[in-house]
Amino acid sequence: MKRTIYDKLIHWHRQSHPEYTGSNTPSSDSNKSLKELAHHILEPIEAELGEITVSYGFNSSELNRYVQRVNARDTGPKEDQHAAHELNLAGKRICTRDGAAADVWVEGYEDKMNLVAKFIIEQLPFDRLYYYGPDRPIHISFGPEHSRYIQYRRTREDGKRVLGKVIKLANASDYFANES
Repeated sequence: MKRTIYDKLIHWHRQSHPEYTGSNTPSSDSNKSLKELAHHILEPIEAELGEITVSYGFNSSELNRYVQRVNARDTGPKEDQHAAHELNLAGKRICTRDGAAADVWVEGYEDKMNLVAKFIIEQLPFDRLYYYGPDRPIHISFGPEHSRYIQYRRTREDGKRVLGKVIKLANASDYFANES
């Protein structure tokens, strides 16, 4: 049976962190944001381009603590929207931004994720898109700001991902059409 996109957002960690046995259950506010992300962003991508694989999805407070303990590399829980509206142990929001996010691959586009990015920026009401290159997953979020912010994140020779240039929306279609 094919898993729903929502299930992929919640259960992504079973592939990436199979040793994790705790909960990844969203609060009601997070649940709403995850359903909006699925409906407004991920389902249209899947309908138009192909099946989505979520490589990094929703992080409950418990899963976020686990990820930060075992492999915090390349994560930014305070702003990346993977924790949606979840609270930390001190009762404060993990992420200061509203909405939800996922890092995704699209079947058949594994080395052409620039074309997925182009589709997103031309067709969908996203908040933030982090682009890591044509052969890397795309980080995409949906939230009330709909900032349509696009950030290229490059990988250094030592494997660490760092900020690259901000891609202006007016130039984004051409940028992603020509990226390879």
